[in-house]
Amino acid sequence: WLQLVGLLHCVQEYGIDFSTTVGSSMVPVFNASGDVLLFERLTQRLSGWRQGEVVVATSPKDPDARICKRILGLPGDRVVVAAGKPDSFEVDVPPGHVWLQGDNRAASHDSRHYGPVPLGLLQGKVRVKLWPLTEMGWV
Repeated sequence: WLQLVGLLHCVQEYGIDFSTTVGSSMVPVFNASGDVLLFERLTQRLSGWRQGEVVVATSPKDPDARICKRILGLPGDRVVVAAGKPDSFEVDVPPGHVWLQGDNRAASHDSRHYGPVPLGLLQGKVRVKLWPLTEMGWV
């Protein structure tokens, strides 16, 4: 039993994990609640993070909560927030940080509210939507 528990811990900590959606920040990609997502923690160690990837991260405001957002800016990037609108502004993403935003801008609490997110809070890349079964597929 102990070996199985150790193996499962290693798979979850360094390989794959699951998360559910809560909130409408990623609608229409994910439903506001109840979607089950599989995310993996390995490829970022090999190839790093990329702009446009959907990630699961520890919330910068609540260390007990997870957030699911899209990477819009990497360290050193200049991100235009609310492009084309009168209240748009630019942000330079500092070293060791990313800029995260939800796809549903009107309902997303993201880097526009709490600023650049430290890379250390990123947990993994979302790869598959597992539930509901009728919407299962690669992300």
